[in-house]
Amino acid sequence: MKVKMNRQQHSSAVIALLLLIAAVLACSAGDETTKANKLVDEGNAAVQEAKTLVTDAEGLKQKMLQMDLKHLADARATAKEAIQAYDKAKEKCKEASKKYEEASKLKIKDKFKEYLAVKVKEYDKRAELVETAKGTPQALIDAKDRSSFVGMANANNARVDRLSKEADDLAAQAEKLQKDNADLFKS
Repeated sequence: MKVKMNRQQHSSAVIALLLLIAAVLACSAGDETTKANKLVDEGNAAVQEAKTLVTDAEGLKQKMLQMDLKHLADARATAKEAIQAYDKAKEKCKEASKKYEEASKLKIKDKFKEYLAVKVKEYDKRAELVETAKGTPQALIDAKDRSSFVGMANANNARVDRLSKEADDLAAQAEKLQKDNADLFKS
């Protein structure tokens, strides 16, 4: 009888220990919000770098556009610098998108996943936008004369405007998700 009770107590203790371990594992495996937030922070850092690079590229593009025809070689050299800045900005947009996508695959709340999915779309669109924006300095390099440059630049600017609106719409959608679910997002 004493042996039977020791086995029951032993079995009960083992079962209790197993349940405790299972509970701890379930809690730790159930939510990866901290890890997701770290990835979002990394994505946000890439976004800030992209913004700086786009600002630099836009400044170079404006400088290029203000040069007169007597300095066409200088304008084309500036156009090449602008293209390089746009390329770097595009890579940073892709990096941000990748970080947001990685975070969205973690075990997090559905609304946070939805928000991150929209951010992925936004920064994929912004990468496309930046790629398209470099078409204007490229047009200066490729153009045979002023009128061909103006035609190419105007067509490119229309594409840039369309992509910018699409990216801004996605940003507004993400902002609305964040605002409507403020309790899910860290300050």
